[in-house]
Amino acid sequence: MNNERGRLTEDLEKAKLWALKNLSGKKVFHKDISANILFNKEGISHAIYAKTYPEKIELIYNVLEIIKNSTLFSIEKDKKGRPDIKSIYRFVSLWKHKNKEYFVYIIVRENKQGHFFYDHGIIKEKP
Repeated sequence: MNNERGRLTEDLEKAKLWALKNLSGKKVFHKDISANILFNKEGISHAIYAKTYPEKIELIYNVLEIIKNSTLFSIEKDKKGRPDIKSIYRFVSLWKHKNKEYFVYIIVRENKQGHFFYDHGIIKEKP
């Protein structure tokens, strides 16, 4: 158990460093919203640290392609009522990892200035 936890922590730190170096400041155009989705440090950190498990760590290395291939699922108001958030966009995609298929739900926040920021992804194994 301690070895698994140690490995997860090590993988998490590697992923965080990789993401901050390779994703911070990047943007990916999404056809369904006709806009760029931006990656900032806050969104990257939240994506990596919120409910961490091995597949979610691996997701960060593939997130640009997953977003490009995703489909807009819903647009919602911010349930937390944050004044700087105009809308929350949810996208869905399929991702194959280690011979298993996963549904990936990508969350994107739109701020009042009309900029779109990557927030995080949720992974569920496809039945």
